[in-house]
Amino acid sequence: MAPSGNAAAPPAGRLAFYNAVPSVVWSGLSWGPLTVFCHQHMARPWLYGLLGLSVLAYALPRGWFRCWQLSESVVAYRRVGVPVVNRLAQHGGVVNALIRRRYPQYRRVRGHRSGAALVGNSYHMERFHVAALLVFLWAGAYAAVQGYWGWAGLLTLLNMGYNLYPIWLQQYLRLRLAASAGKPLGR
Repeated sequence: MAPSGNAAAPPAGRLAFYNAVPSVVWSGLSWGPLTVFCHQHMARPWLYGLLGLSVLAYALPRGWFRCWQLSESVVAYRRVGVPVVNRLAQHGGVVNALIRRRYPQYRRVRGHRSGAALVGNSYHMERFHVAALLVFLWAGAYAAVQGYWGWAGLLTLLNMGYNLYPIWLQQYLRLRLAASAGKPLGR
């Protein structure tokens, strides 16, 4: 018997597409201006050196991520608006609502194994955003030193929206998963 349109698990391709849309939109809105600034105003040796330094964030061990965690409680994350970011991000509220229209039984976390996988992925995403935060930070500092105050301000705002809040989002998601499991996952 062929599966019905309301099966519990949507096809992987559909999930990937729905989750790619916010990623592409936010990346384009953030990396686009950064790319324009770097192409037009940043000396290439500085650009390559700062990119190289930023990639070192991928070498950080998991334990270091606790050092800059905003809080051990989800309350602090709620106060700064992280749940709003969660609605508009990959695997967030808007995407999940669209998926559940057709697949009402869909849940990203279905048990301990999928929860542990999500925790592992959250560290990967946090590493990416820490590296990107450094790229935006270096570029914004370079803009300020060169007197491009408009660029410095724009890159700082983009950095907060594209990197700082997603870093906090990963921390928030891990805290929520730990609370729902009754113990820390993947720490």
